[in-house]
Amino acid sequence: MKKSLIALLLLSGCASQGVDRDDQGHIIKHYYATVESIEKVKLSSEIGTGIMVGAGIGLAEDLDGNTEDMISGAIAGALIGGLFTALFEGGNTAYQYTLNDVDNGEFNVIQKKKLPKSTRCVRVKTGNRVKLEQVAYRNCTNRKRINFAAN
Repeated sequence: MKKSLIALLLLSGCASQGVDRDDQGHIIKHYYATVESIEKVKLSSEIGTGIMVGAGIGLAEDLDGNTEDMISGAIAGALIGGLFTALFEGGNTAYQYTLNDVDNGEFNVIQKKKLPKSTRCVRVKTGNRVKLEQVAYRNCTNRKRINFAAN
């Protein structure tokens, strides 16, 4: 129990509440948009490419061996290449949000984070990446641009 608590405290010390590093050197803009629709989409995957590259590397590593070594090297490389690609990509499920804003008109944002189906209004943060956050609908009815000098 004590070891688990110590490990948890050490890991929580690694979490930073600072400004997102990806936002350095980018113009960051916040505004509200109404949610017109939410659709589940499937992202493309590069697992096949990872398998082929891994198999090629595994085969090349064992070219000086016999046929069985080359085949086993290709199989092991394919498994490792596919596994690392799958781990890097994560899941293939994402959500396409069709949004509407007075200044930007209708536009789409695709992200893995799923917002509740009841979401009618979001705060859109644009910078290096686009992030959506569910907010109260009254924010969208005011249609004011937000000035976040502190954020």
